Amino acid sequence: MTKQGQKPIEVGLVLQGGGALGAYEWGAVTALLELMDEAETAGREVVLKGVTGVSIGAINAACIVGSNDRADARRRLKELWEDLRFDAPSFLPAQVQRDLAFFGLPGFYAPRMDVWALPGWKYLYDTSPLIETLRRHVDFKALNASPTAFVVTAVDVVSGVLTRFRNHPHPREGKDRPPPKREADHVCAIEPRHILASGSLAPQFPWVEIGGASYWDGGLVDNTPLGDAIDAFSDDPDADRRLVVMNLYPLRARLPQNLAEVQDRVHELSFGNRLRQDHDGANRVNDLVGTICELAALAPKGAITGDLKRRVDRANRFKRIEILDLDMQDPEHSPLPGREAEQDPADDQDGLRDFSPATVERRRAHGYEFARRQLGPWFGAGEAPLAAGGNAAKRTGSAGRVRVTSEP
Repeated sequence: MTKQGQKPIEVGLVLQGGGALGAYEWGAVTALLELMDEAETAGREVVLKGVTGVSIGAINAACIVGSNDRADARRRLKELWEDLRFDAPSFLPAQVQRDLAFFGLPGFYAPRMDVWALPGWKYLYDTSPLIETLRRHVDFKALNASPTAFVVTAVDVVSGVLTRFRNHPHPREGKDRPPPKREADHVCAIEPRHILASGSLAPQFPWVEIGGASYWDGGLVDNTPLGDAIDAFSDDPDADRRLVVMNLYPLRARLPQNLAEVQDRVHELSFGNRLRQDHDGANRVNDLVGTICELAALAPKGAITGDLKRRVDRANRFKRIEILDLDMQDPEHSPLPGREAEQDPADDQDGLRDFSPATVERRRAHGYEFARRQLGPWFGAGEAPLAAGGNAAKRTGSAGRVRVTSEP
């Protein structure tokens, strides 16, 4: 029961892809779920309205929504990552431990053995082990029945269309949602194959066949699926809306020394920097949204009708969402004590495949601590938030930024 005078809190969560960097999400989501519990104990109503994910973010998202409650979600994430990590002998050098992932990862993928068919290969690894892992750690019945909107993305290999697999119809279908363009929605009973499709990054992993179409990793088109998390929010004028966005990829890395490292670095830059490179455009959109809302308020009552009213209402709704971009690689929030100007060197291009226990635990711990510090104030815990980049308003309230990064 919400205390008198306190607004209910609606939470949206966006989880990026990023391989082993998803351990940061494990820690950060654990902190978020704890803060939601604490806010409810203090008398606030808190609802997880939507969770969107791609690749490893889709796997984490499935554990969160495919659970009985928040405590169960935390347990499922913990057990999932205990299965995903690679328990190599501790005496091996760190670089060797991470490179062992080239030879497979129990619970995730295994190398192909049909070397005689090498000229016709279209992928390098068999991902069927992940199907069983998902069945162990995700309650798909609970996921499909959950009131929380769940959306994972994949891209049709042939048509190039970004496709969303969701557990419920789009909440704004027929309201203020324009007809979809260049994208597809599939409302369906979510199964392990939908999660697998979202994480099928070529050429490492094979495409996944669903309904006669072939799908690869949705991050190839958009690694930060923001729009559906925004659309999951209600129109309740009394609700406080919090959109939490994870950014996993390193900004800097060493100069590549071979073609494999070149490919990894291109992957890193392509998947990780979209959220960081749109600040100027976001500020312009924010100004435009604010101008629309102020001009609409000056119009005589009843003068704004029809499609114009729909668009103004949409602008107002975006303006009322507070966004916190949890950038795990922001140099001002380095996990290295006393080295705030540097990101962790272990999170270079090789770090995407580093599922070694020590690295997984370090990332989990940093994600947890960082999220507690950054998100705490939004749930009534701690002082004013320390925003990445030193400007709370610019980095946590950028509704325009969301629209820039989520529209193709």
